[in-house]
Amino acid sequence: MADRVGIGGTGLCLLVMGVLGMGFFGCGSDQDSGASAGTSTLSGAEEVTKPRILRAEAASINSFNSEYTAFCEPKKPVRDFGLSELPPVREVPESAKGLGHGAVTMSGRVRPWVTSDPEPFGYEFWEYPDAGVRLDWTVTAQLWTIDRQGTALREVDHEELVIRRLDGARAPRIFLDPPEKRRGFYRFDMQIANQDGKVIGSYGTYFKVVRPSWGPLRLQLHRDVLRPGQQLLSRVANYGSEPISYGESFGVQRYEDGAWRPAPKLTPNYWNAWLGALSAGLASRCSSLSLPLLTLPGRYRVVKLIGTERHKGVRLYAPFKVVGTRADIKF
Repeated sequence: MADRVGIGGTGLCLLVMGVLGMGFFGCGSDQDSGASAGTSTLSGAEEVTKPRILRAEAASINSFNSEYTAFCEPKKPVRDFGLSELPPVREVPESAKGLGHGAVTMSGRVRPWVTSDPEPFGYEFWEYPDAGVRLDWTVTAQLWTIDRQGTALREVDHEELVIRRLDGARAPRIFLDPPEKRRGFYRFDMQIANQDGKVIGSYGTYFKVVRPSWGPLRLQLHRDVLRPGQQLLSRVANYGSEPISYGESFGVQRYEDGAWRPAPKLTPNYWNAWLGALSAGLASRCSSLSLPLLTLPGRYRVVKLIGTERHKGVRLYAPFKVVGTRADIKF
């Protein structure tokens, strides 16, 4: 669910300091939810049951870590625009270790390779550490238009690049240009030959030029029913073809007396200052909060602002429910 708002920005989150009233982590950090805060004197009976509680807490943490990995580090894009239906090809590896040069990196665009604005496509060659390495490679590349079954229709561009020595001073690149007005699937083929002319690597990569589409944009949660003391993960998913920008900041509202009202005790009081860019078909990095132990049951929603080049701001919502109390949780 999304509403436009005239915030005049692109979702940049600013560092805001305040009094911390809750456990919080974002941007990949991991802080205590507050469930074990404080100390007390234990009776004999409590001492007997404590190890059981700790084991249950550990199991709960492991379960959450599993949820975090599946939700925040997905192996597939949220939308790949039909690219996964094409015949498999041998993708260009990031490292040239298989070609005898583990310090060489071949870098391209972030998957899925989808754009609404035709632009040069290809790869750069880097060497790290910057000690210099002798390659004597001849790199050739061809760009083909293809149909939905992956059949090559026409070669639209080709190029040759000779790399004698690679160092940190420059990054040789081989890029090809798709036609300005043609939308659809493309295949980028690349071959690497050594100084004897023997092909030591042959690769292919698909990409697609699509119509501009803003959204749908979705704010997603890893679960929609929680109890006090549990953590909530959220992310932005870009199902459209236009890139968006976003920050870490978000708000939380509670539904009461027939209206949505701010829930300041659930909204973190500080943010890390970073600006993220989200390409077509991808999900953002996760943000997370820990529900305070005294959170009241009821209906809530996370509210987040994002930006695009064509829109000053968009407000996204994701509802969830809080049920029971911490005392209801049984191990």
